Amino acid sequence: MLFKKMTVLILILVLTIAVFGCSNPSGNSTDSKKDANPDSAAAPGKISLAKKYDIKWFQWGPRDIAPDDAIIQYLNDKFNVNIKVERILAKEYQKNLELKIAAGDVPDVFRYSLSTGTHIYNQLYEDDFLMDFKEYADKYDLKGLQAYMKQPGTEEFREENGIFQLPSRKSGVIPSVIVVRQDWLDKLGLKKPATMDEFKAMLKAFKDNKMGGANTVPATFAFGSSALLGFSTAYTGANTWGKADGKWMYEAVMPQYKTFLQFAGELYREGLIDREVFTANEAQAKAKFLSGSSGVIVAPTERYAALEKDLSESNKEAKLSLIIPLPKGPAGNSGRASTSFTEPIVVIKKDRDEDFLARVAAIIDYTHSEEGIKLLNYGIEGVHYKTENGKMVKTALYDRDIIPSLGHLLAMTTDYSLASGDVEGALKENFEYSLTSGIAPPVTALSYGDSKDSVPAIDKKYNEWMINFVTGAKDINASWDQYVKEMNDAGLGKLTSAVEQNTKKWSK
Repeated sequence: MLFKKMTVLILILVLTIAVFGCSNPSGNSTDSKKDANPDSAAAPGKISLAKKYDIKWFQWGPRDIAPDDAIIQYLNDKFNVNIKVERILAKEYQKNLELKIAAGDVPDVFRYSLSTGTHIYNQLYEDDFLMDFKEYADKYDLKGLQAYMKQPGTEEFREENGIFQLPSRKSGVIPSVIVVRQDWLDKLGLKKPATMDEFKAMLKAFKDNKMGGANTVPATFAFGSSALLGFSTAYTGANTWGKADGKWMYEAVMPQYKTFLQFAGELYREGLIDREVFTANEAQAKAKFLSGSSGVIVAPTERYAALEKDLSESNKEAKLSLIIPLPKGPAGNSGRASTSFTEPIVVIKKDRDEDFLARVAAIIDYTHSEEGIKLLNYGIEGVHYKTENGKMVKTALYDRDIIPSLGHLLAMTTDYSLASGDVEGALKENFEYSLTSGIAPPVTALSYGDSKDSVPAIDKKYNEWMINFVTGAKDINASWDQYVKEMNDAGLGKLTSAVEQNTKKWSK
């Protein structure tokens, strides 16, 4: 049913786009009083800044951009534009993007998810709605874009007739951190767990000794079951896809994944992890940890500083640390990391004029220049940081405008790998560990080809079985073969064949 619903949704989106023609475009301009170029038309190869444009920029992220954000203002002044950033939580982004397109309110610049949004890109590309980054980079000699589009690893994002999607670079991104109450370990005389068995024993000690009170929740997860399932790498040695006998295999049907689900089921049924792991959101998980009922939280790296600060305000005796390296499983102690190139941005060209598109291309080119990358990762010197004795000293505006370990919200549309390494102490140790031990997905959703439409049905089938296996509603030994069969029937067999075929094509 989900596959049919997705197909219908795609058709609705395409028809709506055709009817509305991407109405309400931002390509309408107003004359600027501070024209950088008095000529109304740009000379060949030159980008005119004479007209001021509104640019609708749709993005996801943990918090809104401040109305007086200094970086947005800097870009507005530099390019004579008015960038209007609409931000939404990642969990709600896909649905909202589809609704916007269906309503004809298409943003000028937006990202799409490689895992769930490739159908959006494909439909817009096939209907000729997207700007060709290569065309504008060559036409206006935009060297930042030209160099970025030639980087190794970007091959999958190119079309035969141009480049209509631009991935952001997230090289060396650190996996989620396992934050533990070090004071609990100290009171129990325990060392940090080095193996998954020791990790389970630690959680059991937290529960048996009621370290968080009568209703101790030994471990909780900021991103719910997805964070819990991140432990699978220690059992499979893979991230989403792996190889068996030289052939690609979906991680969730590997024999080793069965062992992992058995381990996860033990944790769940023995009350060692949050029983609300399948339903709770980040705020609920954080509340359990900050209230002192939970001794471990698995969270994104950029949340660590806030967790440490918030906990210290409510409990002066609390002490945190990170479990590094990750507990070792049968396949080692590797963690899951994101791919070097991720979630692309696109620019809508339909009903936009040439000057507007050139201006947007110039801004994106700047965000891929050395100056622009530094600006989006660290902010403006004298505003977000000061340099004292050769060291960066951050100001209060840094905490407001620059998301720790991530950069400014717009940095996610460029190379934002710099900020992930701009950390100290335990986070620095975790960053360095991830560079050698982090496993990134070996293929992207672009390798799925025409089989991509099977992904929703595969995900739905997987989630049904995974929850049943972990909760004990189904016996994993008795039902494993049936689970694999149903996954293949849902489209996994076809998807695996497509991955085999397309990865061979990309490697040529």
